[in-house]
Amino acid sequence: MKILITGGCGYKGSVLIPNLLKEGHEIINLDTQWFGNKLTSHPNLINIQFDIMNIKDIDLKGVEVIIHLANIANDPAVDLNPTLSWEVNVLASHLIADHALRSGVRQIIYASSGSVYGIKEEEKVTEDLPLVPISVYNKTKMISERILVLL
Repeated sequence: MKILITGGCGYKGSVLIPNLLKEGHEIINLDTQWFGNKLTSHPNLINIQFDIMNIKDIDLKGVEVIIHLANIANDPAVDLNPTLSWEVNVLASHLIADHALRSGVRQIIYASSGSVYGIKEEEKVTEDLPLVPISVYNKTKMISERILVLL
């Protein structure tokens, strides 16, 4: 399967990509690489240093799945530049979904956060509970979820 991954040089992507490559998938990784690129070269891996805000410039022909990991992550990073965080975490999610839909991509897998549920008293936090984001980061993740569900 041909898979496009956004933010694949981050923590989750650096674990996920080698596993997908072992399974024989072709991977295109888009990442700003602000924190470097520790991924090992592989014949089925294309790494592109790229700002996902420009996703329309990427040809999605043949891409079956997008795994969207890219975002400004965690509360302290978001607090440094909330405007950039809304652009990267929310607007870029919309741009990716729109481009994927127009290009015939079958599926988008989005890495959200349990933090969208806020602080809960329940012993088990499930997707059936109401969303109560308490920070800008939580709000950007929640709104991105809503965008992707609607498209």
